[in-house]
Order: sequence, then C-alpha cells, then structure tokens
Amino acid sequence: MDSSFIRIVVTACLTLICASAQAQPASADAYPVKTVRFVVGYAPGGSTDIVARLVAQRLSEQWGTQVVVENRPGADTIIATDAVAKVQPDGYTLLLANSTNATNPSVIAKLPYDPLRDFTSVVMLGAATNLLSANPSFPPNSLKEMIALAKARPGEITYASVGSGSSQHLLVEHFALRARVKLLHVPYKGGGPAVIDTMAGHVSTMIGSVATQESYIKAGRLKPLVVFSATRSAVLPQTPTIAEQGFPDLQSEYWIGIMGPAKLPAAVVAKLNTNMNAVLNLPGIRERFKQIGVDPLGGSAEDMDRYYRKELTLWANVVRDAGIERR
Repeated sequence: MDSSFIRIVVTACLTLICASAQAQPASADAYPVKTVRFVVGYAPGGSTDIVARLVAQRLSEQWGTQVVVENRPGADTIIATDAVAKVQPDGYTLLLANSTNATNPSVIAKLPYDPLRDFTSVVMLGAATNLLSANPSFPPNSLKEMIALAKARPGEITYASVGSGSSQHLLVEHFALRARVKLLHVPYKGGGPAVIDTMAGHVSTMIGSVATQESYIKAGRLKPLVVFSATRSAVLPQTPTIAEQGFPDLQSEYWIGIMGPAKLPAAVVAKLNTNMNAVLNLPGIRERFKQIGVDPLGGSAEDMDRYYRKELTLWANVVRDAGIERR
C-alpha cells in the first residue's frame, strides 16, 4: 500500500481522535480545570450581576480555578441566553438566568432558542424583593399618591426597568391595569443604568430589586414607594408592602439561578449544584445576600427546573390577562 496514503489515513484518524477528546466534557472529578464563565444578560450594577460576582468569588476560592463574570447586555437578555444555549455543554460557560428568562417566551414571538429544550437547570441562587422607588423630587411619597397623580396625568409618569418584557416590566403593567392608570415604560439594559437615570431625574420612578437600589436609598438619592412582597423588607422596614397598598395578589420576587446548555452531563450538574449550595450556606454569603435584600435559595437542580416551569406558566397568564401583545 502506498506510504503516502497510509500517512493520510493515520493523520485523519488522529485528527478524529483529538477532536473527539476535545468534545468530551471534563469528568466531574477533574472539573473545573480551566476558567468558568458566568454570562450575565445585563450591564454591571444590577442584582443579577451583584449575585453573580459574589458567588463567582467564593467558587474561585473553593475550586482554586478562576470564575469570571461576563456581561453581555442587550435584547432583554436574549443575547446572553442564546450565547449559552449554543456553547459546548461542558460546564465552562453558564447562564445567570433570572425572571426575564421566564417572561421572554410569552412576550417575544420568535426566540432563537427553546426556553426548555435548550437548557439544563443547575441551581436556584436567590430571590430578590421587587421595589418601586422614585427620584427624590417626584411629588408623590406613597403608592396611593402616585396612583392619584397618574389618574390626573395619564401616561406622563415614567418608570424604568431592566428591559421590555422583563418580569419587573410586566409586574408594573399588571399593577397599572389593576389600578386603572397609564404609565410610560422606559426600558434599560440592566438595573445599574436604570438606577443612574432615575437618580438623575431622566425618569420619575423605577422598578428593580432592593439589592440594586438599597445603597442609593440610604444615601437619599432614591426614595422607596412600595415593595412587592408578602412582608416588609428587613433592609427597608419603613416601606409598605403591595398588600398594604390594596393589591395583595401582586406579590412577586425577582429570582436568580444558574443554567447551562442542554445535555450538560449529569455528573457536572451534580458537582456544580453541590458546590454552589455549599457557597450559599456560607455565613458570609448569607449575610451579604441579606444586606442587599436577596434571600438565598439553593436546593436541587430538579427544584430549579420545577420553579422555572412554574414561572413560565405564571407569566404567560399575566401577559394574557394584561392584554400585552407579543413582539
């Protein structure tokens, strides 16, 4: 047989073997052996970004391997989510999923990914209390005063959110429907930019997590109006709940969790879940979460999957009831 032909065959076989080896995910025992990326669909400064960085730092310490946060804002988290949906399922690129991942399928007619089929649930990290706050110069000092002003001046009160179609956007639209008022939505690419423009007076109010706004409230640069929770926030105990303002069915939290691409190996999911639960149980992390108004959750990957599916159904019903058209 011609020696050149043999060399070609051997080279091709070695190429296939190397490619196959590279495609195989690292074993759970070895994982991680290189940098792990947390992809966040928002600009820095919002609650999802804050939680991502807290967890990344502690995981880096635990593993002795770097965990970095990559901010990929835009298109209401679709850019970041789609990027993770299409990566190799080896555990080295993970999505900081949040409530918007559960609302997008109901408000966007055509997504570049399937919200269930293309992802693997890993763990719930936490749930943040939603807070409606305002620029200090905004005349109303309570939700009832805001409703009265909105009825007198329909469509003139602006509110910022982390993006069009986000759970927080839908929550305020649901509130406006129930209160029979018209508000003007101004979407941003994250909680950080929304806070900046609200403090600057470019928008009157904003909906975001307590984690995003708490330090600015304490500095007097924002004033809280209402929290969308069953009980008052430990961080802002003087702020009334949405139930106290006459809307007990509008309680809603902003959740944050970890997802990977579809077909993430079960052994890698198990290790990620175990290690992240250990981080969430660290006293320092629990205390820091508490300081920013986030309740640490944890639990199994199956717990997160059930929660995510329930959220998909919940927001589909809200979109239907509020008459919000799909884009």
